[in-house]
Amino acid sequence: INAISEHSCTDGLHAFLEMNLPKIKKKKEGKAPSFALGCIDPALATAIADGMPGLSCRSDETVREVLRGCRLHLHHMVKGLGGGSQEQAQLGLGHSYSRGKVKFNPARSDNMIIQSIALLDQMDKDLNTFAMRVREWYSW
Repeated sequence: INAISEHSCTDGLHAFLEMNLPKIKKKKEGKAPSFALGCIDPALATAIADGMPGLSCRSDETVREVLRGCRLHLHHMVKGLGGGSQEQAQLGLGHSYSRGKVKFNPARSDNMIIQSIALLDQMDKDLNTFAMRVREWYSW
């Protein structure tokens, strides 16, 4: 998970893509590839395209919409995924990713404290802005 969040194409990802994608034919001049790989993260798409010459990677609004639809209707496509298992899997993956990011950043052991202070400052700023607008609107 950390390698993908750092936008790098690892050997495992490279092997997975080679095994599951159609064979990449050498590009002929003027001929477009027969398929394109869609990736939500543009930096990861660039890393994959650099790591696998001849593979076309897309990262645009169309890819985002297709993946949103896949997530929305995944329980229809995968049997036995009903009953909240998808949400549970997404939550577990999110927690694992967050734990990995906190452990992966050893230079900032107080990262969560810094983020909490920044959040409190932002909330204080927003509250003051809202209070000023209420006073202005209702002449308090």
